[in-house]
Amino acid sequence: MADRRRFIRPFQWSAAVLLGGGALFAAVLAADIPYADTAPAPTSFVPKSPTSIAPAPPEATLTVATTGVRTGPDDRSLLLQVRLPDCGREPRIEGLTEENNIIYANIVITPGAADCREKVPSEIKLTTMAPIANRTLVLNSGEAPWNRLPDGTWGHCGALGCDPPADHCADVRVEQTRGEAIDIHTRACDQMWLVVDRTNFPQSPSLRVLYRWVPEGWQSVTSVKTEGCEEILAKEPQFSRALCEKLGPIP
Repeated sequence: MADRRRFIRPFQWSAAVLLGGGALFAAVLAADIPYADTAPAPTSFVPKSPTSIAPAPPEATLTVATTGVRTGPDDRSLLLQVRLPDCGREPRIEGLTEENNIIYANIVITPGAADCREKVPSEIKLTTMAPIANRTLVLNSGEAPWNRLPDGTWGHCGALGCDPPADHCADVRVEQTRGEAIDIHTRACDQMWLVVDRTNFPQSPSLRVLYRWVPEGWQSVTSVKTEGCEEILAKEPQFSRALCEKLGPIP
């Protein structure tokens, strides 16, 4: 009988504990007490951007001056004559464009060693999209334009264009002697000699100037202040007497 009481008491105690815990749990539910969510907050995935590689800087270039131009093997090519530094490499044409009857191009090299000891003559071929014909060629921007001359060769045209008048006494040739003068008046011209009365300043007396023909045009020789042949022949004995006798007075 005593053993049975020992067994009943623990059982009663356990039942009491369970009943008490159930009552507490029911009270918590009835109170609707919030509880913290212990799960970690989700994180958004941000993919890593690939490492960007900076582009290599462009290789430095140097322009090469042109010493001559000649016709190439066909109607769309020219051979550009240059003197290349011995320290340069990869001579080539860059920036070739064709517009408004003008061909634009640059001749460049990649510089090498710092000390260039020699310039080596060379030719670089330029090839265009359309036939070259009589189009103007502009190289390296700052150089004088190249044009096909009347004899078929290539050169720099002067102020009178590529086909200047053959007559040395033509008005456009005489006009080249004007300079700063406000007025010029031709007194005589015979292909070798030109005499011009020039007025350089308002209300100033005219000055008689003699010119000799040279391949580049009329070149000033001397000036005189008196009419006739005496002063002219004293300063320029080769001048034509027949010409100076016809000059008339200086205005």
